Parts: sequence; C-alpha cells; structure tokens
Amino acid sequence: MHQGVSYFEKGELLLIAEGDEQVFFKFYAHYSNQIRPFLLNYTRSETDVEDIIQETFVRVWVNRDRLPGIDNIGGWIYRIASRVYLDHIERDIKHRDRKASFGEAMYGSGMVVPSERTHLNEVSHIIQVVLNNLSEQKRNIFRLNREMQMKPGQIAAELNIPVGTVKNNLSAILQEIRKALAAAGYGPLALLILMHPLTDFF
Repeated sequence: MHQGVSYFEKGELLLIAEGDEQVFFKFYAHYSNQIRPFLLNYTRSETDVEDIIQETFVRVWVNRDRLPGIDNIGGWIYRIASRVYLDHIERDIKHRDRKASFGEAMYGSGMVVPSERTHLNEVSHIIQVVLNNLSEQKRNIFRLNREMQMKPGQIAAELNIPVGTVKNNLSAILQEIRKALAAAGYGPLALLILMHPLTDFF
C-alpha cells in the first residue's frame, strides 16, 4: 500500500490546500481505494465502510491546509479513518443503549452476522471499562470532546482549566484505550487510531 507523500506532487497538495476540488477528487479516488480493504477487515458492512470513507475525507478536506506539510499522507489518512471507525462504533453503542431491542431484531433478521456482533461487543466493552476507570475530570473532558464535539479550547473554557491540561488528558485517555485494545488483540487498529493525539484533528 502506498502511504508516502511521493504519489502526489507538492504542487498538487498545495492546490488541494487552496481548495482545488478537481485535484482533491483525484486524491480521494486514490486514497479511498487504499483504505477500503483496511476498513473491510473490521466491518463486513460495505455501507458502513462507505460512510466511514466519506466522513474520513470530509475531515481531510476540512484540514486540507495541512496537507503540504505532512510527511506521510497515507499514514495520516489511515489514522483519521481509524478514528472515524471508532466514532462509528461509539455511536452504534449509544444507539443500542437507547433502543435495547434493536440489536436483537437485527441479529434475528440476519442483518448482523455473529462475528461482527461479537467484534463490536468486545471493542465496546474494552472502551467502556477504560472510561469507567477514568477520573471524573478525564471523563468530563472525554465526554465533551467525543460526545459534544468540543475542541480543546472550548473544553478548557467550559471546565475552567488550562488548554494544555485538556490536551494532556485527551492524549492520556486515548493512550489508555490504545493499550487496552492492543492487550485484547486489536493491536493494528489501536495503533492506527491513537498514533497521534486526538487534538490533531479536533
């Protein structure tokens, strides 16, 4: 898989950074094909994969001004896709919590295969155990960042704490989740999700 910056010339990346949609479409076509097999390893739903890819490249477009300065664009995109995947799992967990019978109905109808259901349950359980063991401040920071989609500066203002404290806590939380996922055998996914702090993209 091609993860280096050499596939696209610096000039093309500058054009994307300036908002050139035609060049970005070429960029999207290349890298979406790179990450699709990776995502299919973790979910058998092609619809979910396409949704994750679309959200991934929305985030890439929002952060396009950073492209010319990134050394490993492929790795950067993989990390974003991994985080979007984790967000997708978290949203699914919340949905199932609000509508407990939904999962059973889907399973009974054959729309969710047993292996996919088991995978989701295992990952969600690991994440929940980590969250349950966090301090109250860390839980509040994580909730505001992931559930309320607040940026570090906004969280700092909300909780009346330094921005640096917010960023350090987010990094520490994600490191704990990464270690827990890796210990449970989700090493590749965990490493890609948490290679860099969440604050890089939010």
